Amino acid sequence: MTTIQEIKRRSRGILGPLFGCLFLTYFVYHSLQGEHGILAWWSLNLRIAEAESVLLDLQLQQSTLNHRVRMLLPESLDPDLLEEQGRRLLNFTHPDDMILLPIKVTTSLSK
Repeated sequence: MTTIQEIKRRSRGILGPLFGCLFLTYFVYHSLQGEHGILAWWSLNLRIAEAESVLLDLQLQQSTLNHRVRMLLPESLDPDLLEEQGRRLLNFTHPDDMILLPIKVTTSLSK
């Protein structure tokens, strides 16, 4: 038997498992990578969790604003809230109000 015939005979036994391994590697790689792979799925789940967190924050803000609007409706007008909004809008204060102004404090280290 010549060497070429020996190589051909042995290669027939290797080609099947080799193509099987390549075939398996191809599908494993594409199940992990790509726009429909596992890594993309994890990334999408993270983005969904972040979006749900933002949604909860916005829903809380909306409920707070809805409550304040309901308190300004003529049927359920809250005099304190009306006065607060009027003062803020017109930049007025009540004579009994105390106004605290921030003071810039500087320290001197030299004596």
